[in-house]
Amino acid sequence: MKHEDVKQTDIEEYILKNYEDIEQEKEQKFVDLMIEIIVSLTLKELYEEGD
Repeated sequence: MKHEDVKQTDIEEYILKNYEDIEQEKEQKFVDLMIEIIVSLTLKELYEEGD
């Protein structure tokens, strides 16, 4: 039974690590998107001011 507990714990840790990695990747993609939007809006503003 002890061996099964260790295996189960290892599996749970693996799943948790993967979940955390996926969440971190989603957060990074969101930040990248926000940066892209801010840069695009800033460039648009600068372009319109130049006219």
